[in-house]
Amino acid sequence: MLAEKFFLVLETLRSHASDGEPQIVISTTPHVPIIVVRRKPAKG
Repeated sequence: MLAEKFFLVLETLRSHASDGEPQIVISTTPHVPIIVVRRKPAKG
């Protein structure tokens, strides 16, 4: 079942690659900023 889905994805990618027109990909994932907090190394 997983292998069938994999091949379906490959066929879809191949069919879009042969269109001749570049596809515009728009991400629908919301941007979540990540704040990195640097901690001082513990002494001792």
